[in-house]
Amino acid sequence: MRKQILISIVDDDWFVREAMARLIKSHGYLAETFESAAALLGSDRRARTDCLIADVQMPEMTGLELHSQLIAAGEAIPTILITAHPDESSRVRALGAGVLCYLAKPFSEDDLLSCVRRAVER
Repeated sequence: MRKQILISIVDDDWFVREAMARLIKSHGYLAETFESAAALLGSDRRARTDCLIADVQMPEMTGLELHSQLIAAGEAIPTILITAHPDESSRVRALGAGVLCYLAKPFSEDDLLSCVRRAVER
């Protein structure tokens, strides 16, 4: 039996989390949502996560800080960062830190799904 792929979505905006989860599920993936980086870090689902989608700007811990903390813990989860406030220096820093995709909101479903496919094919 083939393992179902789990996509974890971390965003402090409920609407964004739920919309992405519906999209991800409609393409046959499992989706788990978290309202903060701390919620993901404290979850047993983190170890099962095949791809992480995280907002760049969240209270307490940014998406890039979350990605860096996971890398430091030896958990190199392919990460997609999304942001409503894109800037080139942040994008360069994120990609340099090993983030797979950096998407500016609003992004297309095709762009997000393309990044997810790249993440799970790794």
